[in-house]
Formats: sequence, structure tokens, C-alpha cells
Amino acid sequence: TGSKMIMGKSMNNHMWYGLLSTYTTKFGENFDFYGGIDLRYYKGLHQNVIVDLFGGDYFIDAENRGKILAENNPAAADPNFKNQKLGVGDVYYRDYDGFVMSEGAFAQLEYNRDKLSAFVSGGLSNTGYWRYDRMYYSKDKAKSDTKNYLGGNIKGGVNYNLNEKNNVFINAGFITRAPMFDTSFVNSQNSHARNEDAKNEKIMSFEVGYGYRSGIFTANLNAYYTRWMDKALYDSGDFDYNVDGQNIKDRYTLNMTGANANHLGVELDFAIRPLRWLDINGMFSWGDWRWDGLATGFYYNNEGQMYNPKTEEVIAAGSANVEDYRYNIRMDDVNVGGSAQTTAALGVTVRPMKGLRLGLDWNYAARLFADYDIEADQATPGKEYQVAKPWKVPSSYTFDLNAGYTFDFGKVSATLSGNVNNLFDQEYIADAWDGSTWEDAMVLYGFGRTFSVGLKVK
Repeated sequence: TGSKMIMGKSMNNHMWYGLLSTYTTKFGENFDFYGGIDLRYYKGLHQNVIVDLFGGDYFIDAENRGKILAENNPAAADPNFKNQKLGVGDVYYRDYDGFVMSEGAFAQLEYNRDKLSAFVSGGLSNTGYWRYDRMYYSKDKAKSDTKNYLGGNIKGGVNYNLNEKNNVFINAGFITRAPMFDTSFVNSQNSHARNEDAKNEKIMSFEVGYGYRSGIFTANLNAYYTRWMDKALYDSGDFDYNVDGQNIKDRYTLNMTGANANHLGVELDFAIRPLRWLDINGMFSWGDWRWDGLATGFYYNNEGQMYNPKTEEVIAAGSANVEDYRYNIRMDDVNVGGSAQTTAALGVTVRPMKGLRLGLDWNYAARLFADYDIEADQATPGKEYQVAKPWKVPSSYTFDLNAGYTFDFGKVSATLSGNVNNLFDQEYIADAWDGSTWEDAMVLYGFGRTFSVGLKVK
């Protein structure tokens, strides 16, 4: 009479509190100063609750309750604990609060004189993470320790107006960012164990550009180079292992560091208004985004113990041959997936009569590469594994139609508007994952033709 299938709600209730204080002043005629403090506190309830038993009298969550260790929650010492009968309203899988506290200060100094403007800005912040677990830990152990990460940024730039129509600019910056909450823990869903390999992500960026302004034509052209360093990569899964004849269900996680990525490219956008009733705008962007470097890391179980998924063994702490269990994922020259690296758009808007607007936009995307997991399950610990070249998705384009009509209705003004996206119902692939060819990739097709209509009254 028990249920083998249930419906549950996965709750993620977020509460944010913040305090922002700023100070502004001038130094002489040409310097403006802006600074302040930024305090933020976050609490997120993460909980799964049964809402429907689908006709059964109860549900047994043995898979997840079997992962609870008696040393963390003495209730798990009772052999009947993992077979407890749960009903509607009971919690399963996870029940914890995630906490984030950050304290920061920032400042910017700006210089303006004649044709020259320049700025330099910076910030420093401390981010702390901890969790409170009501399921996998007893009340006296429910709160984890707090792990703090120091981060910051510095940026600067110069703009020079050559004349009333032309300007050139250059910007540069560096950011060191605290790892995400999930990366700070080995498994943030059900364990206090820390990921000791978690590092700050670093981003270094340079940009140079040119702008043009006139009565009928404006354009911006810029080139950029961004290097991402120590990007966090993550993998996880379930496994069983045997301790003293008892089969224990657990979950492994792999947090890898050392992965870098180089992003470089050029961007152009423009707008033309040759006639009062005609607007033309467009953009073109080309990028070359590639991974670079060797991502390394170890597998861990819920308790932060090193684990070898190939042999399904827990590696003893202080093992002399620990490097034999390190996973090394070589990612040199592999295209970054998930975003089209060549995009273009062209739009035309006409106003044939007072209050009426008609527009047509063409959108183009190419060089979209399949996103992928780090494929550590295919690697061998202690040896390098080269990530396969991802599949390049076929290029695609769509047309979008938009229209609007504004009119007076008595003493009020009304605007009737409508949009038809993917006007010609073009079939295309919007995203792809885990494939080096079209035969083994998973894909998400783009929406077909969609439309919306709205009426606004003032």
C-alpha cells in the first residue's frame, strides 16, 4: 500500500536584506568622487515536501535517508529510521537553510576636462557561507562553520573626444570573485563538508573602441579581450559502497579548478535615421572563445572523504599516493559552448502615419558550440584526459515582426501593440549539450511562431 512514485514540491524560498550607503563629493573643478559601503545578508530555505502520494498510504525515502550517518544524526542509528513511512506534508531528500553574508566597500574617482574624461574605481568585499541542516544533522550539529572568501575589483578607463562627432576609449579591469555557495561545499544539498579546493574566480579584461555621432547616423565599434581564470567546474552522481557488510548509498561530487578561458572579439552597433519616418538599426558581433588550461580535482563523498568512482573505494586520509586519484581534464583550444560566437541583427522601423509604427527585425546566430559536462566519468585518475571538440550547431536566422498604434480615446491615451516572433516559423536548434557530432548531442529546438498583443492606457 506504499507509493513508489510521489509528487513533491522543491521549495527554494529566498530572503534578501541589504544596506547601501553612498558618499559623493568634488575635488576642485574636475574631480568627482563617489564611494560607500554595501552590506548584504541572504537566507534561502531549500526543502522538498510531499504533496501527493498518488493513491498510496505512505512513501519510504530509503534512498536519501540511507545516506544519513549516525555520527551526524543519532536518529539514523535506528535501522527502522530509513524505512519510516512518510505522508503528505513530510520532508524528503533535503531540508536546509543556506546563508550568505557579505560586507563590501567601493569607491570611484572620475576626471572630466574639455575633451578628456577618465575614471578609476575599485572595491573590496568579504563573503561568508554557512548552512543549517535539519535532516542530515541533529540539532546540536545542524549549523556548519562559516567559510569566508575575500574578493575585489579594480577598473579604469579613458575616453577622448576627437571632435563633436568622434571619440575613442579604452578600459581595463580585474575582478577576483568568491566561489559560489554550492562550490564552497562538497555537496551543499546534504552535507557540511567543505570543498577545500574552492578558489576565487578571476577575470581580467581589456577593451578599446571608437564612437561616431551625427544627426542621422551613430555607431560604436569595440574590440575586447577577457581572460577567465580558475573557473569552477562541477560534476556529481550517485554511488554505493560497502562498510562492514552494510551497503551505504552516497553521492559523489567533483569540484575542479584550474580551468581558464580566453574570450576575444569585436562588436559593432549602428543606427541610421535617413528620414523622419524611417529608422534602421543593426549589430554584428564576432568572438573567439576557447578554453585553456588543465582542470584538476578529486572526487569526494558526502562526508568530504576522497573517493575513487572507478574502483568504488574511499581513499584514506593522508594516503601517500593521493595524486594517483587526481582527475586532470585538458581543455586547451576547446571552444566554449552554450552561446553563439557570431551574431548579427538588422531592424527596420517605419512610421507611415501619425501614431502608427511597423517594424521588422532579422536575427542571425552562428558558431554555437555544444555545451558539455567536464566528462570526468570518461577520464582515468592520475592521467590527463583531453576534452573532445564540441559539435558546432548549424547557423540559423529568424524574423520578428512588431507593430504599435497610439491613439486618443476621450481624455486618455491608448497604445495597441503586437509582436510576432519567428514570423516564418523557422525550425532551428537553440542550444545543444554533450556531443562532438550531431548524432550524440542533445539539443533544444527553438520556439516556433509565437505572438503577443497588449493594450496600454494612460
